Amino acid sequence: NPTAPVNEALTVGDVTLLSVDSSLPGDRRGFLDEETIDWLSTELARASGPVVVAFHHPPVTLGMPMMDSIMMSSPERLGAVVDANPNIVALVCGHAHSAAATTFHGRPLVLAPGVSSTLNLPFEGSSVVNREQPAGVAFHLIDDDGRVITHFRSIPG
Repeated sequence: NPTAPVNEALTVGDVTLLSVDSSLPGDRRGFLDEETIDWLSTELARASGPVVVAFHHPPVTLGMPMMDSIMMSSPERLGAVVDANPNIVALVCGHAHSAAATTFHGRPLVLAPGVSSTLNLPFEGSSVVNREQPAGVAFHLIDDDGRVITHFRSIPG
């Protein structure tokens, strides 16, 4: 099925990364369908160590009006899974082209910086895209106490 969600699990050491497909074919908003929620719940039950859940669309507003209009729809579906699974140590996503950190249901939520462009915050100008900012990358570490530490780096053009 070409429109079926693409969900992937990867375990490195004792950390499991669960990447869930939040895309909606033909739509800029995101959504986690029932198949994805079921898959996520099953994989979380299997994980024996800390889990990081990754997806594209943020489940919270970011203070970026254009991006907030195309965030994940029905984020409470993901919230219920997070609440039920204390082994989730962090959530990571993209979509906003702006490095950011916040929380979702009491867990860290870290947004990736833009790799091809950065989107302006409302006070940074009237243009949505800022082509002057360099591309960025985020490195996530989980220490022995289960703390998630994220380091952001710019990639010189």
